[in-house]
Amino acid sequence: MHEDQGVPDDGVLSTPLRLEGDGPADRPAEEPIGGPGDEPASGPADMPTAGPASVVFSGPGTARTAASVERGAIPAVDPAPVRAFGKEVEHLADLVGRLAATASTLGERLDGEVRGVLDSAEKALAEAGGARAEAAEADDRTLQAEAQAEAALKEAADAKEELQKVTAAAKASVLAAQESEANAWKEAGASQQARATSANEAAHAEGLRKRAETAWSTEHQARTDAERERDDLAVRLTNEQTALATARTELANTRADLTDARDKLEATTEAERQLRAELAAAKGEIAGLTVERDSVVARATELATRADRAEERADAAEIRAERAEQRADAAEIRIDRDATTARALQDTLRAALDLPSMEELGDGLGVRVGESGAVTAKPGALIGVDQVPDVMDGELAARFARAILAVRVHQATRRSVHDEPELAPDADADDDADDPGGDEGTTED
Repeated sequence: MHEDQGVPDDGVLSTPLRLEGDGPADRPAEEPIGGPGDEPASGPADMPTAGPASVVFSGPGTARTAASVERGAIPAVDPAPVRAFGKEVEHLADLVGRLAATASTLGERLDGEVRGVLDSAEKALAEAGGARAEAAEADDRTLQAEAQAEAALKEAADAKEELQKVTAAAKASVLAAQESEANAWKEAGASQQARATSANEAAHAEGLRKRAETAWSTEHQARTDAERERDDLAVRLTNEQTALATARTELANTRADLTDARDKLEATTEAERQLRAELAAAKGEIAGLTVERDSVVARATELATRADRAEERADAAEIRAERAEQRADAAEIRIDRDATTARALQDTLRAALDLPSMEELGDGLGVRVGESGAVTAKPGALIGVDQVPDVMDGELAARFARAILAVRVHQATRRSVHDEPELAPDADADDDADDPGGDEGTTED
């Protein structure tokens, strides 16, 4: 590059530019890759440099050390072209940092995914060897392992596609930086020291590009090793379980599809705007999926809250059931007590008024009067009189009167006893009124 630009190597500064946070861990998080139009609006003063000689940009394609500035070795010229070139070099360094961070992240993801696939396959192999008699269960586990392998391959393809996008953007930025460098060299022909400094920075940019290519080669080697381990595992699975032949076929088809996708991606490298549009669409889809996931999480939280409310209502229902049982027991005790009281009252009234006792007749309970007459208790607090003679003496009339009075006393005492348990539903209604949360929870469900 130096010979093509007509710059001797003797005038090139020997101190390379070093960036802050040269490691992958110190680089910023990956951002959407933009072209030269998306460069940050910062001048050469914002560009981090280090070394024994600090470089000062003061003209078109001109750079000099602080010592040379103090001695006045080079006159000041227009700094706009060199500042633009500095911006592009800074942008190139940023892209290289992003590429290295992406390569590191992709390597870790590939390692984790391959380990997950290997662990899942080894687990399926152990289960198949330990339970060969259960053929149906072994087939189900094999299908699960195949699904996990397909998911891992899909994620690896997505990660590889993303890496290739970043690499293409970095290459385009390198080309743009080289073009800007050539323009700066044409405009800065008046100063040999400036051309030497620019050539040094171009060489440093070339070194950054080579470092990016080295990082990509390392990631490609890691991916090749992962594929080799996956092939070894496929051989082991073939030796242990012939049923996994279908899974191997699908993996081979997936690798073929991956190769085709790689070829298509290399053929469409120049369509940078379309790739950016697809990346924006993918980010929008990811945002939509994130919103959907948040909605599902909120729905799950709401369902959990409703489940808690249902448990609380169930506990309250159990408490009300226990209270109802207690009230039923108390009502039964009151019924027995009132029945005893009614019987005692009947006996007392019957003894005091010399009333006849109630007996079972054909039409119900009643009192027989004479040979054919009878007084019976009817529903609705009515009294029935049968076979009343047309002519009665005083004794027969008194017997009919005592029979009617006995039936009336019986009806009055039975009504007072049976009316008492009707108070229990009112108590249940009071309990329901005290617990309005039950109806509200039901409405929410």
